[in-house]
Amino acid sequence: MKITLIEPQKKSGRYNIYIDNQYSFGIYEETLVNFGLKKNDELTEKKIKEIKDYDELNFGKKLAYKYLSYKQRTEQELRNKLQNSKISKKNIEKIIRFFREHNFINDESYVKSLIVSEVSKKPKGKKLLKAKLKQKGISEEIINSAISRYVSEDIEEANAKTLLEKYLKKIKKYPLEKQKQKSYRYLISRGFEYDTVSNILKEYFVSNME
Repeated sequence: MKITLIEPQKKSGRYNIYIDNQYSFGIYEETLVNFGLKKNDELTEKKIKEIKDYDELNFGKKLAYKYLSYKQRTEQELRNKLQNSKISKKNIEKIIRFFREHNFINDESYVKSLIVSEVSKKPKGKKLLKAKLKQKGISEEIINSAISRYVSEDIEEANAKTLLEKYLKKIKKYPLEKQKQKSYRYLISRGFEYDTVSNILKEYFVSNME
């Protein structure tokens, strides 16, 4: 099989490769240069596969660099991006491994950043944090390890109290029993554990309701 024509595409940096006078495949300029391809070169099926594979891998890496440049991403988010761009499974695994080894993706670091960010924006309980992290495709092992490390019982309780104090200002027109009921539902909806909520509500309401 012989290359009979190499022509630039309308898309900058891309080239069409014709073999035996028929269009065969498109590649980026970097691939063209790397393999030193030129008219009248003889190619085997194996060589064509190697060229296409190299081209796809480099395209996937560039796509990943761009995707990660905007903000920190999880491994699963990058994997989804590559899958949606039709990158082969084999090259996705190569790209994921490359970016993991060079610390461009790090789920442990991502979890820590998200926990700090989420709690500082609007305090939320462990359950809600876990649910949000699971949506990002992070493993349960990493989530549980990070939650236990960065969200102690004292921090969890302090976050719940902060939310409760703000919420009570909104519902102060209601009778105490009604305030307690609404506060319970609110804190549970914000992801706090039953025991944490019960203890805090006792502290706030028992003395006032006696």
